[in-house]
Amino acid sequence: MSYPKDREILSARKIDKHFYGTQALKEANLTLKAGEIHAIVGENGAGKSTLMNIISGVLPADSGQIFLDGQEVHFKNPNDARVAGIGFVHQELALSQDLSVADNVYVGHLPKRFGMLDNRVLYERTREVLSNFGDTGKAIDPAEIVNDLSVAKQQMVEIAKALSSECKVLIFDEPTSSLNESEAEKLFEVIRRLAEHGIGILYISHKMAEIFDLCDSITIMRDGCTIETVSVEETTTEHVITTMVSMDLGHLYPDKSPSVGDEVLRVENLTNMPHFKNISFTTYKGEILGLCGLVGAGRTEIARAICGIDKVQSGKIYLEGIDIHIHSCRDALREKICYLSENRRLDGLFIEMPLTENIIAPQIDNFASAGIVSKKLAAKVTNEYKEKLNIRFVSPYQVIGSLSGGNQQKLMIAKILAMKPKVIFLDEPTRGIDVGAKSEIHQLLRTLSNEGINVIVISSEMPETVGICDRVVIINLGEAVCELNKDELTQKNIVSAISHFSDINKKGA
Repeated sequence: MSYPKDREILSARKIDKHFYGTQALKEANLTLKAGEIHAIVGENGAGKSTLMNIISGVLPADSGQIFLDGQEVHFKNPNDARVAGIGFVHQELALSQDLSVADNVYVGHLPKRFGMLDNRVLYERTREVLSNFGDTGKAIDPAEIVNDLSVAKQQMVEIAKALSSECKVLIFDEPTSSLNESEAEKLFEVIRRLAEHGIGILYISHKMAEIFDLCDSITIMRDGCTIETVSVEETTTEHVITTMVSMDLGHLYPDKSPSVGDEVLRVENLTNMPHFKNISFTTYKGEILGLCGLVGAGRTEIARAICGIDKVQSGKIYLEGIDIHIHSCRDALREKICYLSENRRLDGLFIEMPLTENIIAPQIDNFASAGIVSKKLAAKVTNEYKEKLNIRFVSPYQVIGSLSGGNQQKLMIAKILAMKPKVIFLDEPTRGIDVGAKSEIHQLLRTLSNEGINVIVISSEMPETVGICDRVVIINLGEAVCELNKDELTQKNIVSAISHFSDINKKGA
C-alpha cells in the first residue's frame, strides 16, 4: 500500500472532553500529514491518550471536529475508525493469545468462501501484510499461535492487524516500553518504512532520545491543551521538557545517601535454575541498591523469588541478621518484604476497580469487621496517600483505570507503603510515565530510603539507575558478576561491566 505524501491527512480541531467533573481536553488541536512521524508529548494527564482515544473512536468528544482526508468524520466505536483507516497500537497489546497470527490480523474481516473461512487466502493476505516489515515480518508464521511469540513479534502482529484494514493513520502508544534496544530499533525501521509509504504516524512516548531520533515533528500538550507544535530539527530536548511541565524540575534525581547504616537484607547463594544461580548480595539501611543488567539477565526473577512469587531451589535469605524462610508471597509479606511489578496493569492493579479496593487488596482483613469491609476506612487511607504521594484523583471511589499512568504508578506504591514494609523491590518503577512524574517518584524513593525503608530498584533506563542508586549489583546470565559502588557508578562503567562479562560468557560457551 502507498499513499501520496505531505498532504494533510488528519486534523483534530478544538476537541473538548470532560471526565468526573474534570476537563481532560480544552480545545485541543492536532494536524498530521501523510508520511509524517509526529510525536505527541506531555505529562501523564496532559490529555495525550484521551485525544488519541477520541481520534480512534474509543471515546466520543464533547465538542470539536475531526477531519480525515479533508472530510469530517464521526466515529461511534473503534471499528468505525478502523474501517475509515485509523489504526491504534496500544501500550498493552490487544491480541487474542490463543488464536493464530492470521486470525488476529484479520479479526472482524476474515476472508470467506461459500460462507466458510478460507484459510489459504487468509494466510496469503497475512504474509502480504507482514511483508511490510521486511525480514522481521517474513520470519513470522501466519499459523503460529500468538502466545508463542515474543513481545516484539506480538507488536508486529498488532501493527499488521491495523495495516490489514489499509490504514492511513497509525497511532503508537509507548510502543517500546516492553522492548529491548535491538527490538526497538527493528520497530523504528518498520515505522520509517510505513511512513515512506505515506502512512501518517502519531507516536506517543516519554523517551526523548527516541523521539528526536525517529520523529519529524512534536506536538506538546499540557493540562488538556495543545501548547505548540514544533519541528524536531528546530527544537531541543530542554525546550520540549520545559514546555511540557511548565515548572522548574530542578534536579531530576535527588542527592545520594551521605552514609549507610546496618545490614538490612542479605541473600546467599540463591538459586532457581535456569533463571539464576548462586546470587549473593547485601543491602544496607539508607541506601538504594540497583540490580542492573540486560533485559533477560535474571533481575526480575531474582526479585520475584526473594518476594516469594517464584520458588527458590537453594540458598538463604537474612533479614536484619535473622535467617528467614520464604516459600510464598504470604511469607514475604509477613516479613514486610514487598514487590512492585513492572507491569502495573497485569500484575499490580485491578484496573476496573476503585482506588480504595486496590489500596487495601493485599491486607483486606485489616479493613474488615465480621467479613464486611469498611469503605470509610479504605477511603481514609486512600486520601492519606493522596496527600503523601501527591496522587491526583477526584474521588477515592473512582476506577483506577481512569487515572494517568503516573498516578496509577504512585497508587501502586501507596498500596505497598500501606503495608508498612521493611524492604521494597521496585521493578521498572517509572516505565511509561512522564518526566515530571518520574522526578516525583525518584524523590519519593530517596525519601523512603532516608526514612529507613530498604529500596531495591530494577531499571532498564541506565540514566535512572545511575541517578537514583547508591550502589548496583551487575547481573549477567543469571549470575551476580560484580558490584559498582557510588564512586564507580557511571553509565560507562555499567556498560563496560555488562559487556565484559557478556564477552567472557560467550567465550566460555
